[in-house]
Amino acid sequence: MKAIKHISLALLLLLTCVGSAAASDLWLHVHVDEGEDGAQVRVNLPLSVAEKALAMIPEQELENGRIQIDDTDFSIAELRELWRSVTDLDDVVFVDIDDKDQRLQVRKEDGYLRVATVESRNGEHIDARLPLEVVEALLSGEGNEIDLMGALRALADRGEGELVTVTDNDTHVRVWVDRFAEAR
Repeated sequence: MKAIKHISLALLLLLTCVGSAAASDLWLHVHVDEGEDGAQVRVNLPLSVAEKALAMIPEQELENGRIQIDDTDFSIAELRELWRSVTDLDDVVFVDIDDKDQRLQVRKEDGYLRVATVESRNGEHIDARLPLEVVEALLSGEGNEIDLMGALRALADRGEGELVTVTDNDTHVRVWVDRFAEAR
């Protein structure tokens, strides 16, 4: 069951964060290892293919690289307004929660929006890094839309880098972009 959770996370990142024909020499890698008795998933995909895959999503779900977000506790307009106020700030920690079972930190750091968590009771650690220009492109849609295709292109323009790592007692997930067809 953990594999499904981690694979879903990895595939969500695949669909929301990568792709561009202009960056055909870049590859997205998603690796999920669930220890000795669990699943092992390896995805190595050219970013140019990710854009074509995005185009295959049914039109009612995705139109012109944009997706409508409904049933949320906040509007995309509110996110855009918040994002505009964040982009002009220097590197800063926005949220830092440290209790006996978990630590969560959200920060702007070295051109990335970073979310990191550590759970002390099970050793789970998540580190997600999203380039600021990818967030900007994602929020460039209109109304209550986010622009997935724009985010894909911005990530491809950004180039190589680590995006997500998730580690707990027996599971490791890694998502990154580089210039190698095979993971290294």
